[in-house]
Amino acid sequence: MTQTAHAGASAAEVRLGRLWKGTLLVGVAAGYALLVALMFVHHGWRPALLALLLIVISQFLRYIAADVDRIGWNLARQRDEGDRQGGANADRAQRQLFRVLVALAQIVNLALVVQALMAGGPPRALATLVGLVVIEVLFMRIRSVNRRVAFERASYGVQDGVLVDHPARREPWDEARAEKLKQKLERLERMAEAGEISQKAYAKARDKWLVRRVMEEDGGSRR
Repeated sequence: MTQTAHAGASAAEVRLGRLWKGTLLVGVAAGYALLVALMFVHHGWRPALLALLLIVISQFLRYIAADVDRIGWNLARQRDEGDRQGGANADRAQRQLFRVLVALAQIVNLALVVQALMAGGPPRALATLVGLVVIEVLFMRIRSVNRRVAFERASYGVQDGVLVDHPARREPWDEARAEKLKQKLERLERMAEAGEISQKAYAKARDKWLVRRVMEEDGGSRR
């Protein structure tokens, strides 16, 4: 009973983490939308269009950086004693690429501040800088939440799969999910052996999830 309660608490924590991640992403989108809207209202559509283009470029860089960060997280989890050199090389390459992508995103932020300075002077540049700093803080929080929820996709309080937020969506059975499935099946097996559930219920659940995994892996490989 204690193990079941603990599993329920963990599932709830992950769910709450995914909702928090979704909330942070909404905050980021709202911040960028406000910056573009202010640029449009005060300086016209051309500066607003340029700001939007810079933001899109920044988000492509962050999209790649999020996937690189997830790879680094998986490397840290999977590192073993027999592959220290290979693991160190991969870690170094991952960290370097992540830093380059983050630096490029900051260069785009600087371009946004310069554009605001040219369009509206120091007051507009300062307001843009403050907005971008707030957005950077939100991105830092998103990275922290990603590691707590094993890089699962964000939740927005609606049915999963409606909104896109991360490259991991295209890899439905990555290493983290496979490990979670294994742990759940092992827990169900122990419950069946202890008589808490029937062997038939355990076998049915096991077959259902294994079939789903095979089908989704096959679908992911075709994509």
